[in-house]
Amino acid sequence: MKNVKQRKISLFNLMLLLFASAAVIVFFVNNIIAVNVLVADNNNIRTDINKTVTVNNNLQTEIERLSNLDNIKHTAVDKLGLMHSMQKPKKITIERSKLEEIIQ
Repeated sequence: MKNVKQRKISLFNLMLLLFASAAVIVFFVNNIIAVNVLVADNNNIRTDINKTVTVNNNLQTEIERLSNLDNIKHTAVDKLGLMHSMQKPKKITIERSKLEEIIQ
């Protein structure tokens, strides 16, 4: 049988191993915290995007409602007193020289 010698671990090597283990643990914990912060930011941005999409959809609906011909006609007739002309539009011809005089 062989004599098995126990190898002694030096204090320096033990401390070096402990510091390396602590550094690895701190690195992993830091990464977990950073990922959690990024996930929270991502969720906040997604919430903001969803709110913006909802507001845009509401504004698009409002634009479609206000640009409806019946709504415009109601506003033009009742509030502004406008009505359709019974006469056909007339064609106006102006000579170019007279137009230049008017412009100047």
